[in-house]
Amino acid sequence: MIEAFVRHTLAVVDHLFIEDDQSRDGTRAILDALAAEGLAVSVFDGPQEAAYFQAARTKGLLARAYGVERWDFAFLLDGDEFLTTPDRSTLEAELSSLPEAQAGGLRMWNYLPRPLDQIPDPFSFVSDRTQKLTGFSAKVMLPASVAANAELKIEDGNHAAFCFRRKVVVHQLQSVALAHFPVRSHDQIVSKTLVAYCRWRTRPDYDPATTALGPMSAMALLRSSPGLRLESLDAITACYLGATGPDDTQQRPFERLGGPRRYDALAAIRPYDKAASAVDTVIASLSRLEAGGATSRQAAESGLAKFLSKSLVGRWRALRGGHTTLKAEWDGTVRRLSRSIRKRLG
Repeated sequence: MIEAFVRHTLAVVDHLFIEDDQSRDGTRAILDALAAEGLAVSVFDGPQEAAYFQAARTKGLLARAYGVERWDFAFLLDGDEFLTTPDRSTLEAELSSLPEAQAGGLRMWNYLPRPLDQIPDPFSFVSDRTQKLTGFSAKVMLPASVAANAELKIEDGNHAAFCFRRKVVVHQLQSVALAHFPVRSHDQIVSKTLVAYCRWRTRPDYDPATTALGPMSAMALLRSSPGLRLESLDAITACYLGATGPDDTQQRPFERLGGPRRYDALAAIRPYDKAASAVDTVIASLSRLEAGGATSRQAAESGLAKFLSKSLVGRWRALRGGHTTLKAEWDGTVRRLSRSIRKRLG
């Protein structure tokens, strides 16, 4: 998938910037091979985090990309989203006329997967059946003037942008749209759902009413499944794209640009490894938190012990200095220590 995405996208844009979060499926080897061909693709190392904060990662990638090349416009794409445009000159003309301080809006063709028995291999993801073009802007494209704003906030999923807590006005682009292939094979969508579940559920701001509803409903579907393999992709596709009736779809062949794939042999498609890696990341994150908590507790206990030792020694020396009301003084010391300890412990 990644090779097809890179070759196609670079047939439309000038440079592609990708953040690789320690992928284990051969993605980095394929990207390095494409860069070695001379294709304009720059790869940055990203962290492998238990929780996925896409908005922050995207903003950071924009800044890193701008340090490499002073670009004019940035399309914020996932690896399963392909730009479709009649021709480059029409796209450039529309972008140049974009009102100042506005973002471009990209509508989307959501392609449906072929039946399981018609998917010969993991690389044959292209289908001719799609939902009708969305009437709303599903993703945003940012001009450099907007992306450079220090107050820029990007919504998870790249669906909207905000500056100074106000939503950036979106001008819906007519010369370009996205062809979206979220469900491509059984193993791909199952492992994708498991990874997304781990990453979204680990976020401290996770809200079951609003967060990642597609992956979460897909996870509920997998949990209710009596076996490890789904009999059809229809139900799990509906989790991501919504219910699709006959009147909601149309035949629309997708033309992939950029030439044939050359590096299929570098791909390591191991869905269980992908899912287990996400779990390993969560475990590692919890281990770091536990280690940090133990260190904090030890520091607190050490500080409290030093305080008690110093206070008791000081009070004992004072008592030995000739106070006649020894019991009253000792009781006062105990009360003061108790108050101090309660204050330190919160």
